[in-house]
Order: sequence, then C-alpha cells, then structure tokens
Amino acid sequence: MTLELPPTLQARLDALPAGLRAHVGRVREIARELGKAHGVDADLSELTAAAHDVARHIPGPRLIEEAERFGVGVSAVERYAPVLLHGPVGAAWLDADGAIDDRDVIEGVRWHTTAHADLAPVGQVVFLADKLDPHKAAMYPFQESVREAAFRSLPDGILAFLDGALRLHIERGELVHPTSTDTRNALLLAAAC
Repeated sequence: MTLELPPTLQARLDALPAGLRAHVGRVREIARELGKAHGVDADLSELTAAAHDVARHIPGPRLIEEAERFGVGVSAVERYAPVLLHGPVGAAWLDADGAIDDRDVIEGVRWHTTAHADLAPVGQVVFLADKLDPHKAAMYPFQESVREAAFRSLPDGILAFLDGALRLHIERGELVHPTSTDTRNALLLAAAC
C-alpha cells in the first residue's frame, strides 16, 4: 500500500483497535487488486477501503446517537442491530471532516455493509473486498464462490455474496437489511433485461 491518506482519515485509522486496523489493511490490498481487475481506479479503491470501517469500533448505542446527530435515518432493523450503522455513520463523519470530497468514496463507505443498487464501481469493489478478507472465511463459508464471481464481474460477486448471506440469515432466523434485499432484487432485474 503506497497511497498516502488524508491526515484526518489517517488519524481516525490510527485510533482504531489493532485487529480492526489489520482488517482495514487487508481490505485495502484486496480492493486494489479487485479494482485493477475491473478497470476501477486502484487508488480510489484503496482510499474507499481505508475509510470503510472508521466507525466500526463504536458501540451500538453511540452509533444510533451519531446517526441521529447527522440526520441519518435509522430503520427498525438498524435499531435492533446498530452495528449496521457503522457505514452510514463513518460516511457522515468523513463528509463532515471534509478531507474526502469524492461522492463515490463517501457512498462506498456508507453502503459497504449492505450494498446498494446505485453503488458506483468503487463502492462495489469495497463492498466485495470487505467480504473477501480471508479472516472472514469462517463467517462466510461461501466466500470462495464470491471471490470467483467477484473477479468475473462486480455485480456477479455482489449477487453471490447476497445470496449466500441471505441463506445464512434465514437458516439462523436473523433479520435481513432491506437495502440488501432491494440490491439483490435490482441485480436480478438488471440481469433479466
């Protein structure tokens, strides 16, 4: 990783717990590789990956407070599982900091957990890079099929991940974020046309 980060972002990363910093480093590398494979700017991919988990260490109640402070809508699913707000809160922080002014980067951070039907390619890269961290293989037993699909096509990779995650959530009786469902439906509709 050779990309020099904006000082405000670097300070946020330096304050993260060691394990989370290590995850961010792995995601940065994967994002560069995946971005290059699909003709997406590698530096922009790495910048988005570097920023994606700036709020991941924040406890749930504080994530809800921060979301409300920044006017980020909090759904019932997010109130139940506030960790889902770390992307939107991180994006709000980065937007407020002013160190990153690229909307695709900000939106990539915002939607890196759930995906979004309107994600720009850099956001798609980071969504997948986050899920392809080898340390998440136990969490996502279908990770290898996502990797194969992701290097074939970004939408294919996102669909492969959402399909696998949906099956896991249903098997475990867990909630599914509505944005993930909407994204999956949009990808299926786009493929059908």
